[in-house]
Amino acid sequence: MPFELSWEPAGVYRRYFGHVTIADRQRSLERICADPRFDELQFTITDYRDAERYDTSREATAEIAALHVGPLMTNPNIVIAAVAVDERIVASIQHFIGLGFITQPYRIFSTVAAARAWMASQPPRLNPRAPHLPR
Repeated sequence: MPFELSWEPAGVYRRYFGHVTIADRQRSLERICADPRFDELQFTITDYRDAERYDTSREATAEIAALHVGPLMTNPNIVIAAVAVDERIVASIQHFIGLGFITQPYRIFSTVAAARAWMASQPPRLNPRAPHLPR
């Protein structure tokens, strides 16, 4: 799989590399949301800079944006940062943000350091979580 997840105390760093397909993007989201640490997640950083090929379409971006709705209702306390310099990837992320499916803060940066600095400046998000149903 052309992605890796690195869990940190309050968040997750996802790095894409090589040829990233739409299915890979969905799989990485599923892995993050299925992890027991998701409920306490406060930030995500997705680093696209090592993606040599990034499959995208407006329809696929809309579908992936819609797939974020449920998880972000379950944990609305997440702030999201993307690290990208490729114009196609930046345009895809801007389209994702522009669709309005999510209300969480989401910004694009050219470096991980800039993304982390922005995240550190964000006030804690203390939105109530959706009630958990017994399993």
